[in-house]
Amino acid sequence: MNRQIKQILGLSAFAGASLALGMGLSYGWVARAQEDRPVVVDGKGATGLPPIADVAEKLNPTVVSVRNTTFVKARRQMNGMPDDFYHFFFGPQGPQNQNPQRRPRGEDDVERMVGGGSGVIVSSDGEILTNHHVIESPKDSESTEIQVKTSDGRTFKATVLGKDKELDLALIKIDAHHLPFAKLGDSDAARVGAWVVAIGNPLGLDHTVTAGILSAKGRNILGGIQSFLQTDAAINLGNSAGALLNLRGEVIGINTMIRADGQNIGFAVPVNKAKRILPDLRSGKPVKRGFLGVTPQELDKTFQESLSAKEGVVVGDLTKGQAADKAGVQRLDVITAVDGEAVRNPDELVSLISGRRAGETVKLSILREGKPKEVSVALGDRKDLASGDGANDDESPSGGNSQESPLEPAMPNLEKDYGFKVESLTPKYRQENRVAADRKGVVVSYVSVRSEAGEKGLREGMIISAVGTREIESVGEFLAEVKKAGRKPLLLLVKNPMGAQQVTLAIPHR
Repeated sequence: MNRQIKQILGLSAFAGASLALGMGLSYGWVARAQEDRPVVVDGKGATGLPPIADVAEKLNPTVVSVRNTTFVKARRQMNGMPDDFYHFFFGPQGPQNQNPQRRPRGEDDVERMVGGGSGVIVSSDGEILTNHHVIESPKDSESTEIQVKTSDGRTFKATVLGKDKELDLALIKIDAHHLPFAKLGDSDAARVGAWVVAIGNPLGLDHTVTAGILSAKGRNILGGIQSFLQTDAAINLGNSAGALLNLRGEVIGINTMIRADGQNIGFAVPVNKAKRILPDLRSGKPVKRGFLGVTPQELDKTFQESLSAKEGVVVGDLTKGQAADKAGVQRLDVITAVDGEAVRNPDELVSLISGRRAGETVKLSILREGKPKEVSVALGDRKDLASGDGANDDESPSGGNSQESPLEPAMPNLEKDYGFKVESLTPKYRQENRVAADRKGVVVSYVSVRSEAGEKGLREGMIISAVGTREIESVGEFLAEVKKAGRKPLLLLVKNPMGAQQVTLAIPHR
């Protein structure tokens, strides 16, 4: 009897323990199920065609429609066009479906401009990544309303947390919770040729899904810091700020613009750039973007021969007092890597540096006179980048018919060997050609149209102030440096006679 009681008690204890364990596990499962997690696609075991339908089905709810309504004072010609920055890519209709409408008479004489685009939910509590040009408003706007429509048909008013016009990104927020949100992937790891999916609201057609491949990376098509992903997935007006996704459902880019004169040529901001500035956007503070303070130039064959370098970026010039100059970087150094990451062209260097925050310290690997060297640079703030003094880059004043001074030594071989001539920068020449008083060196008096000097960009009227790293102030000093160069290319620091622009040109021997 006692034995049976002990068995019953033992079984009861075991059952109770099992029940408790089961309840604990169930609680853990429920707790995990209630956590807000990004939506992803499990591509394991996928065979044959890519699981585009899975990506579309799961990620569609993370993409929203953004409507921007702006009220501005009426003007005689109200076309609602954005600046020329976007005309090239979107054609004369601009990047948004803008629809100016005049209010009835009797009300304030204002115009209503309605624009739109897309956005990607990036947090469960309503943070949405979109384009700056989707939510921007004209300078003379009286008020702006931003409305977000989710995939389930709900509409919300949105507030702007932060924006970055230079990268064309903005972060807005709606008052909602437990929203499905997308995971931000790794655009650096994305491979050219890989399948990508674009989701957005082109031409007002909500939640349109298109697919293609990643056509290219690092497209710097506008100058500045932009370095876009290129895709052939169909993108149209209204796709702005829609998601560009890999087959795991991770966002690798924010669709931004198209080539209006092309076919299925679209561009997206790499998501890694967006991730770097998200803290600034959330805080509402201006984005502090790193600035090196150099003029990067392609390391072409002429530079390679002169600088004994095979790969990297030439420091064509430095901004005095800025980060690189303070750290000891010199003109004609060749930057080969930033924090160990190789750079092969100026676009890559600009992209890497602008992706860092102002104040960060980076380690530059450089070649100086063919010898490797490392320099630590505390980056400046790109917003402090000084602008030029108004001179036009494409205007090169002619040297006129000025004659060489008879007091200067003759130059029998300069035209023959390099395809150009120089003359003294005399007080009379300065006055007649409005050359700035601080310009020192010699003036280019002739450039052969059949020479590589002309092809490289050397023009009459430009001031040559240095050969290599040696500054010169007279024709005699210039010829002495040319003689030292032998038959090697000339590395000339040339300046605009009036403006602040200057660049290093590598002129090969003919």
